[in-house]
Amino acid sequence: MDNNRVMAVIVYNRAIDEEIRDLLKESNIKYFTRWTDVTGVGTKGPNFGDHVWPGLNNVVMAVIDEETRDLLRDGINGIREKFPAVGLKVFILPVIEIF
Repeated sequence: MDNNRVMAVIVYNRAIDEEIRDLLKESNIKYFTRWTDVTGVGTKGPNFGDHVWPGLNNVVMAVIDEETRDLLRDGINGIREKFPAVGLKVFILPVIEIF
């Protein structure tokens, strides 16, 4: 187990993509995987990219250390304050192994 690493999965409305990219840079998260135009239903409602539910989401996944997690949390809270109506969730998962 990589004891001081966690997986951050950030699911967010693509309307705040620039803010999330800025946060990754500010938090010194250099390595990540990003999916764009993802559909689903969250606490802010459906995003299916169609004429009824036009919104779309993006997802960023990154393995980070504990210090970076704290920076990420602070940054996410700031984005939520600035855009309270926009969907934004972060899931922190343990990293068991990297190979």
